[in-house]
Amino acid sequence: MLQTDRLQFKPYLPEYRLALEKLCCENELVMKSTLKGRVFTKAEFETLLQEEFIKSTHEVFGFWCVVSKANDSLVGISGIHPCHYVDCDSHEFGFILHNDYWGKGLATELGNFWLQHAKTKLKLPELVATVSPTNNASKKVLEKLALDFVTKFTARDRGDRLLYKISFS
Repeated sequence: MLQTDRLQFKPYLPEYRLALEKLCCENELVMKSTLKGRVFTKAEFETLLQEEFIKSTHEVFGFWCVVSKANDSLVGISGIHPCHYVDCDSHEFGFILHNDYWGKGLATELGNFWLQHAKTKLKLPELVATVSPTNNASKKVLEKLALDFVTKFTARDRGDRLLYKISFS
Protein backbone atom coordinates (compact mmCIF):
# COMPACT_ATOMS: atom_id res chain seq x y z
CA MET A 1 0.00 0.00 0.00
CA LEU A 2 1.26 3.45 -0.90
CA GLN A 3 1.47 5.74 2.10
CA THR A 4 3.27 8.57 3.86
CA ASP A 5 3.53 9.20 7.59
CA ARG A 6 0.05 10.73 7.74
CA LEU A 7 -1.66 9.69 4.51
CA GLN A 8 -2.72 6.60 2.57
CA PHE A 9 -3.32 6.35 -1.17
CA LYS A 10 -6.40 4.30 -1.98
CA PRO A 11 -8.03 3.36 -5.27
CA TYR A 12 -11.35 5.04 -6.01
CA LEU A 13 -14.19 3.44 -4.08
CA PRO A 14 -17.88 4.43 -4.21
CA GLU A 15 -17.67 5.45 -0.54
CA TYR A 16 -15.46 8.40 -1.61
CA ARG A 17 -17.81 9.59 -4.35
CA LEU A 18 -19.78 12.18 -2.36
CA ALA A 19 -16.66 13.81 -0.87
CA LEU A 20 -14.94 13.81 -4.28
CA GLU A 21 -17.98 15.29 -5.97
CA LYS A 22 -18.19 18.06 -3.37
CA LEU A 23 -14.47 18.79 -3.80
CA CYS A 24 -14.48 18.83 -7.60
CA CYS A 25 -17.98 20.17 -8.36
CA GLU A 26 -18.72 22.54 -5.46
CA ASN A 27 -15.49 23.76 -3.86
CA GLU A 28 -14.72 26.89 -5.89
CA LEU A 29 -11.89 27.94 -3.55
CA VAL A 30 -9.92 24.77 -4.24
CA MET A 31 -10.79 24.24 -7.88
CA LYS A 32 -10.14 27.80 -9.11
CA SER A 33 -6.38 27.17 -9.19
CA THR A 34 -6.26 23.58 -10.41
CA LEU A 35 -7.14 21.47 -13.45
CA LYS A 36 -9.74 23.50 -15.39
CA GLY A 37 -9.49 26.56 -13.15
CA ARG A 38 -13.11 26.15 -12.08
CA VAL A 39 -15.43 23.59 -10.55
CA PHE A 40 -16.37 20.64 -12.74
CA THR A 41 -19.81 20.01 -14.16
CA LYS A 42 -21.38 16.68 -13.13
CA ALA A 43 -20.63 15.29 -16.60
CA GLU A 44 -16.97 16.39 -16.41
CA PHE A 45 -16.72 14.85 -12.95
CA GLU A 46 -18.06 11.52 -14.27
CA THR A 47 -15.49 11.58 -17.06
CA LEU A 48 -12.73 12.37 -14.55
CA LEU A 49 -13.78 9.43 -12.36
CA GLN A 50 -13.97 7.01 -15.28
CA GLU A 51 -10.82 8.05 -17.13
CA GLU A 52 -8.37 9.44 -14.58
CA PHE A 53 -8.83 7.65 -11.25
CA ILE A 54 -6.93 4.59 -10.05
CA LYS A 55 -9.43 1.73 -9.65
CA SER A 56 -7.13 -1.02 -8.35
CA THR A 57 -3.83 -1.28 -6.51
CA HIS A 58 -2.26 -2.76 -9.67
CA GLU A 59 -2.58 0.52 -11.58
CA VAL A 60 0.34 2.94 -11.57
CA PHE A 61 -0.75 6.17 -13.26
CA GLY A 62 -3.79 8.23 -12.35
CA PHE A 63 -5.42 9.91 -9.38
CA TRP A 64 -5.45 8.14 -6.03
CA CYS A 65 -7.86 9.04 -3.26
CA VAL A 66 -5.72 10.51 -0.48
CA VAL A 67 -7.03 9.53 2.94
CA SER A 68 -5.97 10.56 6.43
CA LYS A 69 -4.51 7.69 8.45
CA ALA A 70 -5.83 9.34 11.62
CA ASN A 71 -9.54 9.22 10.74
CA ASP A 72 -9.88 7.67 7.25
CA SER A 73 -11.38 10.91 5.87
CA LEU A 74 -10.76 12.00 2.29
CA VAL A 75 -8.07 14.70 2.23
CA GLY A 76 -7.95 15.08 -1.56
CA ILE A 77 -6.53 13.43 -4.66
CA SER A 78 -3.00 12.95 -5.93
CA GLY A 79 -1.05 10.93 -8.44
CA ILE A 80 1.32 10.70 -11.38
CA HIS A 81 0.13 10.93 -14.99
CA PRO A 82 1.88 10.66 -18.35
CA CYS A 83 1.89 14.12 -19.94
CA HIS A 84 3.04 16.10 -22.97
CA TYR A 85 3.89 19.76 -22.41
CA VAL A 86 5.92 22.16 -24.57
CA ASP A 87 6.81 19.44 -27.08
CA CYS A 88 8.13 17.03 -24.44
CA ASP A 89 6.78 13.72 -23.10
CA SER A 90 7.16 13.23 -19.37
CA HIS A 91 5.23 12.33 -16.22
CA GLU A 92 3.45 14.88 -14.05
CA PHE A 93 2.71 14.60 -10.36
CA GLY A 94 0.03 16.64 -8.72
CA PHE A 95 -2.26 17.02 -5.77
CA ILE A 96 -5.59 18.63 -4.99
CA LEU A 97 -6.23 19.03 -1.28
CA HIS A 98 -9.46 20.06 0.39
CA ASN A 99 -8.92 23.51 1.92
CA ASP A 100 -9.53 22.09 5.42
CA TYR A 101 -6.10 20.46 5.03
CA TRP A 102 -4.15 23.44 3.72
CA GLY A 103 -1.24 24.79 5.75
CA LYS A 104 -0.43 21.47 7.44
CA GLY A 105 2.53 20.44 5.28
CA LEU A 106 0.57 17.75 3.45
CA ALA A 107 1.37 19.07 -0.04
CA THR A 108 5.08 18.89 0.74
CA GLU A 109 4.61 15.40 2.23
CA LEU A 110 2.81 14.27 -0.94
CA GLY A 111 5.43 15.86 -3.18
CA ASN A 112 8.31 14.19 -1.34
CA PHE A 113 6.52 10.85 -1.60
CA TRP A 114 5.96 11.15 -5.37
CA LEU A 115 9.53 12.26 -6.02
CA GLN A 116 10.92 9.24 -4.16
CA HIS A 117 8.37 6.88 -5.71
CA ALA A 118 9.06 8.11 -9.25
CA LYS A 119 12.82 7.82 -8.77
CA THR A 120 13.13 4.55 -6.85
CA LYS A 121 10.05 2.49 -7.74
CA LEU A 122 9.00 3.71 -11.17
CA LYS A 123 12.58 4.50 -12.29
CA LEU A 124 11.45 7.60 -14.17
CA PRO A 125 14.21 9.88 -15.48
CA GLU A 126 12.34 13.03 -14.44
CA LEU A 127 9.10 14.34 -13.03
CA VAL A 128 7.27 17.55 -13.86
CA ALA A 129 4.56 19.57 -12.15
CA THR A 130 2.37 22.39 -13.37
CA VAL A 131 0.76 25.13 -11.35
CA SER A 132 -1.47 28.11 -11.97
CA PRO A 133 0.60 31.32 -11.93
CA THR A 134 -1.67 32.66 -9.17
CA ASN A 135 -1.26 29.63 -6.88
CA ASN A 136 1.57 30.95 -4.70
CA ALA A 137 1.26 28.22 -2.06
CA SER A 138 1.78 25.42 -4.59
CA LYS A 139 4.63 27.31 -6.27
CA LYS A 140 6.37 27.48 -2.87
CA VAL A 141 5.86 23.75 -2.37
CA LEU A 142 7.43 22.95 -5.75
CA GLU A 143 10.39 25.19 -5.01
CA LYS A 144 10.79 23.62 -1.55
CA LEU A 145 10.87 20.22 -3.28
CA ALA A 146 13.77 21.50 -5.44
CA LEU A 147 11.92 21.48 -8.75
CA ASP A 148 13.26 23.98 -11.25
CA PHE A 149 11.06 26.45 -13.08
CA VAL A 150 11.13 25.69 -16.82
CA THR A 151 8.63 27.96 -18.56
CA LYS A 152 5.18 29.48 -18.62
CA PHE A 153 2.78 28.05 -21.19
CA THR A 154 -0.91 27.81 -21.98
CA ALA A 155 -2.48 24.37 -21.66
CA ARG A 156 -5.63 23.53 -23.57
CA ASP A 157 -8.52 23.22 -21.09
CA ARG A 158 -6.30 24.43 -18.21
CA GLY A 159 -5.17 27.92 -19.17
CA ASP A 160 -1.87 29.50 -18.16
CA ARG A 161 0.50 27.20 -16.29
CA LEU A 162 4.00 27.32 -14.90
CA LEU A 163 6.03 24.20 -15.67
CA TYR A 164 8.51 22.87 -13.10
CA LYS A 165 10.84 19.89 -13.50
CA ILE A 166 13.25 17.71 -11.56
CA SER A 167 15.67 15.24 -13.19
CA PHE A 168 16.78 12.10 -11.38
CA SER A 169 19.83 11.24 -13.49
